[in-house]
Parts: sequence; C-alpha cells; structure tokens
Amino acid sequence: MKSLLLSLVLAAPPQAAINSGAAYLKVNPSARSAALGGAYATMSSADSLFFNPAGLAPVARTEFSAMHAQWLQDTSYDALAFAAPTKVGTFGLGAARLAAGSFEGRTTDRKAAGGFAAQDSLFAVSFAKGVMPRTGLGGSLKLIRSEIGPYSAQTVAVDIGVRRELSQRPVTLGLSIQNVGKGLKFLDQEDPLPTAVAAGASWRWAGVLGLAGELRHEVRDNRLTASIGTEYSLLGSLALRAGYASNAVKQAGSPLSGLGAGLGASWKSWSVNYSFTPFGDLGDVQRLGLSARW
Repeated sequence: MKSLLLSLVLAAPPQAAINSGAAYLKVNPSARSAALGGAYATMSSADSLFFNPAGLAPVARTEFSAMHAQWLQDTSYDALAFAAPTKVGTFGLGAARLAAGSFEGRTTDRKAAGGFAAQDSLFAVSFAKGVMPRTGLGGSLKLIRSEIGPYSAQTVAVDIGVRRELSQRPVTLGLSIQNVGKGLKFLDQEDPLPTAVAAGASWRWAGVLGLAGELRHEVRDNRLTASIGTEYSLLGSLALRAGYASNAVKQAGSPLSGLGAGLGASWKSWSVNYSFTPFGDLGDVQRLGLSARW
C-alpha cells in the first residue's frame, strides 16, 4: 500500500511511474531549505541530518531546531533536530511526523464504518566527524513508521554523506545517499523506500551572498531533479532567500509550484526562519522554524 497521506500530493504526472512508497520522506522538514528550493546538501546545521548527515561535522555549538508546517490537504508536518558536538564527533537526533487527522471509514458497500486516523513518522540517530581538514563524513540510522487506522508498518534505513569545503575558495561540496533499507510492508504488499542520491555545491561571497545548487536522483523512480537557491544576508541578522525546485513542478503540475521564498532573522543565539512554497491547485505551504545554539 502506498503511503496514504501523500500519494496524491507527491505523485508525479500519470505518465511517470512511481515505484517507491513512503512518500512523506520526500517532504522538506526545514523552513530554510524549502526557501532555498531544497538545495541543502552542503549546509551545516542541526537539521542537516535530514539531508546530509555530514553537515553535522562542522557544528561547533549545541544546536536545537524545530519546524511546523500546515501541510497540504489539511495535514500538518512537524520536525525536530538536535546536534551536540563532542571530542569524538557530532551526535544528532531527529524526529518528524506527518499527521492527517481522522478519516471516515467505509465498508465495501460504501456504508459508514466509523473513523480512523493516519500518520507517518521518522526518528533518526546521527553521527558525523571530520576525517580530514575541511572534510566531514556522516551517517544516520532511521526508524520509519506509517500508521493507517489499526494497521501499521515500520522499517529501518540508513543515510550516509560527505561534505567538503574547498581550500582558499568559498565553495562547499556535498554528497548524500538517503533512505537505503527494506521497504514498508502493509499486510501483504511491500513498497520500496524512496532511495535517493543528492549532489550539491554552494558558493558564498564575502559572507553576504550565497548560492546553492543540487541534483537529486530518485533511484527507485528513475527521476533526476534539480534545485537552486540563493540567500542574501543583511546587517548580519536578517536573511532573504529564494529558490526553485524542478521536482515540485512535476509533483503539482504548475510552474509556480517550483518556487520557494522566505526569510530568516537571528538575535544572539536564536534564529527564526519562514518559508512560503506554492503548490498550484493543491494550495500553499508555509513553514515556520525556530532554532537555538548554546
């Protein structure tokens, strides 16, 4: 059984075959990343564990982040991430949940049969370490779970990644492999996880202007998508962001659905991030994130 919650929202056009399940794993769990079009393979923060766990390696202070989104079709999406640097490396914890509330059940002859709830969740334990100057490796072990009424399915998966900052150049490269593991099985049907390989590069000029790009290959569905984002910092405490993701166009069928925009504001150890992403006739998604470092 394909994931009930997002099978319609994230499915490609009818001519493209979708072979993977657990579609909620494709939902972006970061307001900053969504504003950048999803080009996040090179970034370094607590929520990097959702994209490229190697991004945890340069984290210098303990960091916590939380994100909430009122998602499409009256669903809600929440994500938490925590990173703690130590002498041996940086440890991370992450959790995300997509909740669809309650549905009205029907029998085979269309009669009411009570209500049922559905939700999908993800829990991750991550570790990253610098292995050479300006180079970090990371990995995550994830528990993935889906619940539809009285039925549930769960599996484990791993992510691995590498991140490198080029010497004497303001360029960072990143590579990650996500959702490698056995598929989710409901009753007698098992759907493979949406395994993906993402490669990205980012450039920053004078600590003010940043550009990021990413190519993503969805292995099971044999799709190649691209994203690009830009970030401009003002006065060191305000950031304006914009991005574009080609996969969102395929998902929602509208050119505007590929756009992303947002802003961030920081004060002392606190940061607030906001993003807006349109999905055509499906509606708009707004994400609000809060993070702290100490």
